[in-house]
Amino acid sequence: MPPVGHNGPMTTPTDPARYAGADLRLAAIDMDGTLLDNDKNFPPGMDELLDLMDERGVTFAPASGRQVWTLIDMFPGRPGMTVIGENGGIVMRDGVEVSSSPVDAPTVREVIRLVREATSGPNGIDGGLVMCGKQFAYVERADDLFVEGVAPYYRRTQCVDDQIAVIDAIEAGASDDAIVKLAVYAIGPVGALAEATLAHFADTHQYAISGANWVDLQIRGVDKGSAVRDLQRFLGVERSQTAVFGDAGNDLSMMSEGDLSFAMANASQDVIEAARFIAPSNNEAGVAQVLHTLLG
Repeated sequence: MPPVGHNGPMTTPTDPARYAGADLRLAAIDMDGTLLDNDKNFPPGMDELLDLMDERGVTFAPASGRQVWTLIDMFPGRPGMTVIGENGGIVMRDGVEVSSSPVDAPTVREVIRLVREATSGPNGIDGGLVMCGKQFAYVERADDLFVEGVAPYYRRTQCVDDQIAVIDAIEAGASDDAIVKLAVYAIGPVGALAEATLAHFADTHQYAISGANWVDLQIRGVDKGSAVRDLQRFLGVERSQTAVFGDAGNDLSMMSEGDLSFAMANASQDVIEAARFIAPSNNEAGVAQVLHTLLG
């Protein structure tokens, strides 16, 4: 039987001869299901690959729903990292903000209210809200089960008594932060909690199911694709010099921003249809294989 991806059998990778020798300047790469294998490990030889990209003047930019600080911590000993965090809500290079897109305060307040309502009482759904700021992620739940689910994605997290008070402080100028994403995390499947909370804003905001247990909300027009465009402008890089790699729905927006667009062999069907090329799967170090070919 062929290996199975998100949606049935894996797709056959593109012949590398079709993209070898391209003029590569920027590579924007999703993490889970793309760069990382199913056990969340980096491909072998990652440090050497990053050194080679540095030597060639190619910017490596992990693009993830994770917090920027989490992404930076995942690449220790690499000062000057370029990262696309919070699904494009914030872009940083060498510790300096390239772009960010805060969520409007009235929406944040209403989401806090809806999540509290949906998760409380005898019929409450087991989950909670992660309010994703530029500096910290703010949560009201401090129990181990919730914190352990959140910690891998949000390295800098503050447990607060009242998320509304955080927004009050930001609006009053007492806190130097801004909320760039609202993420709802459920202990079980996220569907019911998503419907009761963030789905209310699907028509006015950027709404995405980002995993079995996660759903995200951002301002309309902010996604990984908009972040890649911000980075291209900042670096002076063309679409023809940009490679993008992804496997899931929140990577779709990137596929039109790089002429070298790669869906992983394990990607969902919509990403495969949107991409120009197919990379070997995440469990076969597909990103590393393609980058070595592109770098020649």
